[in-house]
Amino acid sequence: MTHQPCIAIVEDDDDQRQNYVRALARMPVQVLAFADQPSAMQALANQRPDLLILDIILGQEYDAGFNLYSQLSRLYPDLPVLFLTERVAEIDQVSGLRMGAWDYQPKPITIDYFVAKVESLLRLARNSSPTLETREIICGKLSMDLDRRHISWRQQPLAEFTMTEFTMLEYLARRPGQVQSYQQLGQATFGGCVENNTISTHISNIKRKFKAVDADFNNIISEYGQGYRWRN
Repeated sequence: MTHQPCIAIVEDDDDQRQNYVRALARMPVQVLAFADQPSAMQALANQRPDLLILDIILGQEYDAGFNLYSQLSRLYPDLPVLFLTERVAEIDQVSGLRMGAWDYQPKPITIDYFVAKVESLLRLARNSSPTLETREIICGKLSMDLDRRHISWRQQPLAEFTMTEFTMLEYLARRPGQVQSYQQLGQATFGGCVENNTISTHISNIKRKFKAVDADFNNIISEYGQGYRWRN
């Protein structure tokens, strides 16, 4: 029997939550819908969803979505999450991405774009296990274990990467010296449904983790108006 992906939605606005549920009814997925953080946590602590869609402000709790994801990510480190929220300030978006969010979208969102975004993230989750011929990448002083998702630089282990960061770094490391456009990096991670500034935020996070063990790290080069390349 074909596995039906499970999508969990946490949204306190009844109309919006019902709209999302109706939209996902078009797809071969199981949908779990919650109006608040406690009910979502109680259910999801015993069932890992394939995709979590989270509002951040739930009722009177301004950071409820962030708090819920923080708890669930300790149970499920690779849990794909889409923040869908009215909190659109850059600092909020950066915070969500640094927590490990796969994407961050502002409200309001059209139903067609919502469905396309969900389909894209499910594809990414489905294809997240490495399938290429080699299970390890050695690129100069960089070593990437594709099975365990471990990264070391100059033989020093780096802090844990999110799935998006790992995939983006792998894409660059497999093509050293070649400029990879924003579109190419977006296609490699979110199936093309990602904005340029989101890619830049992920790249900044990657650089920060390298610099934590090597303050002189400068092997990811930004090519203005084009994209990024890995320099050996």
